[in-house]
Amino acid sequence: MRRRTVALLMPTLLVALPAAAHAQRTDLATAADKVFAQWNSTQGPGCAVGVAQGGKTLLTRAYGMADIAQGIAINPGTILESGSVAKQFTSTAVLLLMQDGKLALDDDARKYLPELPVYSRPITVRHLLTHTSGLRDWSNLVAWQGWPRGTRVHTQSDVFDLITRQQTLNYPVGDFYSYTNSGFLLLRTLVERVSGMPFPAFTESRIFRPLGLTQTRWRDDFTRIVPGLAQAYARQSDGWHIDMPNDNVIAAGGLLTTVADWLRWNDALTAKTLGAAWGDSITQRMKLTSGVEIQYALGLVVTRYRGLREISHSGSTAGYSTFLARYPEQDNLSVAVMCNAAGAPATAHAHGIVDAIVSDLPRAVAADTTSAVGVDVAPFVGIYRDTRTNTTMELARADAQLRRVGGPVARLLSNGVLQIGTTRMRPLRSADGRVRSLKQATSDGDSLEFVRAADGRWTPTAADLASLAGTYRNDEIGALFDVRVVGGSLTISPRTGVVETATPLYRAGRRDAFTSDGNAVWFERGANGRATSMHMGAGRVWDFVSVRVP
Repeated sequence: MRRRTVALLMPTLLVALPAAAHAQRTDLATAADKVFAQWNSTQGPGCAVGVAQGGKTLLTRAYGMADIAQGIAINPGTILESGSVAKQFTSTAVLLLMQDGKLALDDDARKYLPELPVYSRPITVRHLLTHTSGLRDWSNLVAWQGWPRGTRVHTQSDVFDLITRQQTLNYPVGDFYSYTNSGFLLLRTLVERVSGMPFPAFTESRIFRPLGLTQTRWRDDFTRIVPGLAQAYARQSDGWHIDMPNDNVIAAGGLLTTVADWLRWNDALTAKTLGAAWGDSITQRMKLTSGVEIQYALGLVVTRYRGLREISHSGSTAGYSTFLARYPEQDNLSVAVMCNAAGAPATAHAHGIVDAIVSDLPRAVAADTTSAVGVDVAPFVGIYRDTRTNTTMELARADAQLRRVGGPVARLLSNGVLQIGTTRMRPLRSADGRVRSLKQATSDGDSLEFVRAADGRWTPTAADLASLAGTYRNDEIGALFDVRVVGGSLTISPRTGVVETATPLYRAGRRDAFTSDGNAVWFERGANGRATSMHMGAGRVWDFVSVRVP
């Protein structure tokens, strides 16, 4: 059974609109129905969308179910959770304190957060706002303790303590961009200490209430009943399951709101309603110590979509997926998308709306590619290691083609660049023609390098695995990792009841490398061949070291 979509069209505006404008709105509704067609059902979750331009709401519309079990449909006023779109609200709280003269963005964060260790360079407030602090992401850390998000209730105090116990950073402060929620969690405490108010109370009195965001609040107590809140879902093999963010950690995310409130928020950003310094600073892109300017500003990404200047942020937490963007060059066009299905392509849906509204966007140029069929793929086959995160990428031959293991078929551009999905990498070859590394240029002007670690997968002997077994200690998260050989496989356990299997990848020098639950795991051996340490690497934690207990 298909349900009728819901469109909220302001009656006073409809009376005054000329026929052409009314037709344009009808066309937009038709376009939205097409973009969100997959969610137009009573059997699963869906999305809400809001569109405004020139300060006027063009459309709010909804698809799918807010509560599948109760048969409650999403409507344009349904409350959903923001994910990381919340970061711009936390940034605003900091900027309001800056406007009050109570802090400066280039202050050492230890001025307000003395619990932070003293690193080789000071972490400033600006570094916390722009993901350039080098701080490890707390989600990885609690997962490696054996308590991934959703397995127990994490609180602000727990996570604050965990973050400030990290003696090592991913990189020297300011040198790189590495997305980390940890910085924004620290900012919550900073706002509370500087303002003398609880974070939810400060944002309510200084942001939400003045801007008329009447349906916006923080999920600071996940057990609180919120009327009109959509359940979040994730699809499993037997159907949809509830997937709610059951913790009390906010500021990096955790904002409950509606698409209508988001459109009001974007209007306020455009008008700089909360102050010129706020409006100008929040969109100022960050510069690394190298001078490279990245796309990330203060809780916002400032970039271009098909030639249009785009100020936006995406969000994803548990079963919620969101995207909020505005386009100043299109009479401040705003598009808000909020979905209650894990993995829903909220960003793509928002861009589909933009494509429908802005008819003269330049078309994307088709890549000059050719399938790797018929091309000598042998020089590419192998395992490559990201020199920063230590995560790996494996390229293998599959039916005469080159494929990323677990990913798409690779294609070659006419200039020799390798394209895997939307990622392009330039191969650097040895004298014998074999690819020794792949370099990837990022949209921020940075360059990532994947070096060849091995030609193929390593098959360790029983003695190889036995030499790695033992106990490894990490004081930064208070964990003792029990590494054993079970049934011919290496297992890693941070606590009783949690065991992960490590799959062997390669042996290079004194490094024995594995992959476990999507993370890189490698052991470093001493001169006598005995393992002395276990390392873990991921996109947001680059080299996490645990020392072997004698």
